[in-house]
Parts: sequence; structure tokens; C-alpha cells
Amino acid sequence: MSSRAIIRITASAQKDSRINYSRRMYAIVRRYTPEAVEGKENECFAELTGLRTFFKMSYAEMVKKIIKDLRAEIGVSFSVKITTASIFEGAMKNSKKVKSISTYKEINTLFSGTSFVAVPRRTQARLPRRVRLTVPYLGKVK
Repeated sequence: MSSRAIIRITASAQKDSRINYSRRMYAIVRRYTPEAVEGKENECFAELTGLRTFFKMSYAEMVKKIIKDLRAEIGVSFSVKITTASIFEGAMKNSKKVKSISTYKEINTLFSGTSFVAVPRRTQARLPRRVRLTVPYLGKVK
């Protein structure tokens, strides 16, 4: 069984505050990993497994950088704990977020088996020598 680097980030906001920071936390954590999930109120999960080589830093350095960004952009203090895969997967099941592509690994799997070599066309269309395109708000482009 391989080990996974999964963290749970919790905002240390006041209990009487009605502000939920989990959406903003999720958006910031998604800059670092595609495997991020909003948890309960003021809670976010992130899986950092395999991203050490991509960011060229250790997991501890990555966590420090994430927390630094969270503090700078949101303005409250945060706590980080290592969590289990079962808690993370349970939060993934309860999440309704649509996953978007954000890392090189996902992009490579999306385009696996695709050839980007140009295929010659059977019929050649004649194009005028000068083509002028107009772009809104920028004027004419030559």
C-alpha cells in the first residue's frame, strides 16, 4: 500500500463569525493541486502526492507556501493536519464541485494518444495574399 500526502486545512475564524472561508480556501489550494475538496465550514482538503517533483520542493515547503498564500489573501490564521485517505475520499463524494484541468499530469492524460502532426489536405484552397482582420477594441491588425 502506497502512502499518500493528504492534508486538512482549517481556518481558525471566530465561532460567532458567519463567514465561510472554504470556497476561497479551495480556490487558492487549487493553484497547487487538482485534488482539492471543500470540506465542512472553514475546511479544505488537498492531496499533494507526487507534486514534489513538479514544484521542486518538499511537502513541508509546499504546505508552508500554501498557508502563506492563504494568510496573505484571506487574512485569518490556518491550521494544517495530515489526514487519512478515507476522510479525503468521503469529502470528495460529498463535494459537488466540477473538476477542471489544472496540472500537467491531467493535460497529458487528456491528450494521450493524440497526434499533433499536421495532416496534408487533399484539396488546397487559394487564400488572398493579404488578409486584414479586425479585432474589437484593438483596431485593425495586419
